[in-house]
Amino acid sequence: MQCPQCNTHLEDDALFCGNCGAQIAPLQGGGNATIADHASTVQSIQTVSQGGQSVAHGQRPPVPAAFSPRAMPRPAPQQPQTPQTPAPGFSPSPSTSLRKTWRRAFMVGLVLVLLAAGSVAAAFAFRTHTPAAVTPSPTVAPKASVAGQVTFFDNPNGTPGFTDALKITATSLSNPPNGSHYTAWLINDQSEQVILLGTLTRSGNTFSLDFTSGSNGTQKQLNLLGAGNRIEVTQEQGTPSEPGGNVVLTGSFPPAAFVHIRHLLFQFPITPGKIGLLVGLMNQTQALNAQALLLQSLSGNGNTVGVRCVAQSIIDISEGTQGANYHPLSSSCLSITSQAGDGFGILGQGGQGYVAEAAAHAALAANQSDSTANIKLHAHHVEIATDDIKGWVTTIDQDAVKLLSNPASASAVSEIVTLSDHAFHGVAGLDGQVNPVPGEAGAVTGYLHGQFMAILPLVTKG
Repeated sequence: MQCPQCNTHLEDDALFCGNCGAQIAPLQGGGNATIADHASTVQSIQTVSQGGQSVAHGQRPPVPAAFSPRAMPRPAPQQPQTPQTPAPGFSPSPSTSLRKTWRRAFMVGLVLVLLAAGSVAAAFAFRTHTPAAVTPSPTVAPKASVAGQVTFFDNPNGTPGFTDALKITATSLSNPPNGSHYTAWLINDQSEQVILLGTLTRSGNTFSLDFTSGSNGTQKQLNLLGAGNRIEVTQEQGTPSEPGGNVVLTGSFPPAAFVHIRHLLFQFPITPGKIGLLVGLMNQTQALNAQALLLQSLSGNGNTVGVRCVAQSIIDISEGTQGANYHPLSSSCLSITSQAGDGFGILGQGGQGYVAEAAAHAALAANQSDSTANIKLHAHHVEIATDDIKGWVTTIDQDAVKLLSNPASASAVSEIVTLSDHAFHGVAGLDGQVNPVPGEAGAVTGYLHGQFMAILPLVTKG
């Protein structure tokens, strides 16, 4: 008998081709296929074709990749059977019988392995294509809604740089019950100091309050960012001296970021008088601008001695006492100008100076874990202003050094006048406004955006 697929000569009772594996005769159905005459020992293996490669006599043929002994089911123990006497006239050859048994066992085993492998693959495909169980999202408690805000600014009728005024606006409050009103408080949780800000009044759909410290003789002038860290609006009756009613709105500064906002606008430990960094920067660029105008006047009059004196004043304001070109004003110069800056320096030295420190603490406020989107935005605007000021004042300082040796340089004087005005006021853009963009923002812009960093949202008290 020959294999219908590869024409290999086969025994008459072969089920599969030993060469290509093609099925020759149908298997028994109903799960009753058996492996007959299974031998415990294979005495010899003839050369078998394996995918076009020959396996030498006595060597083990390579195992197909799909075959694994672990995939084969372990046969159940069989009871010993009584040897049967062969039929008369039948005398099978031992070698022929052994070859038939081995081939049958191998081919049936191969079929079982392939079937098992297909079942595993199908199960794997089903598992990988079965949609994963949907994990329900945890229930999140709704956040309190933003219902208003507090903005901080300077009293327009007072000394600049104090952040001594604020405005509260709220748009989601209903009318309080008859005999009640909404009262705002500034609270310092550390010192337990409470400042009464006043009663909110209604205009249309908005309740609002304007407060300026030191007004009406009730309080001294205060930097409000240094006076408290939390604002509450309560529903009160009468004229309370401290909060006692229900809290309807509340807002607290993020503590980590607020440290650096206070460094910018309230106090910094190493500046003269512990002045806030943006306050000091604004004050010193204003002084620089005033000296530039004096320089322009002296230069126009041909007063070279006065030009040298004011040039040294500009250097001292720019560099501070640690600057490479710093020198105290001589007694003869003091009759012309006494302005030498506060000693800290706009540029400073070694990473200290108002520009460097203000930029650093704006960035620190923005990078804290509790920093808000509003803080990050306006901190970036502060950094734009400090970058602009650094560039302008560096050029001013270089021009002032030139004037010490050449006081008649009109170009140096003109550049100092122009750039000092930029450093303090900024430069108006095409829209006529000074914006917090490179090339426009000066110290005033930086200071205002420092106050914008302190805008405090008010949320409803649930």
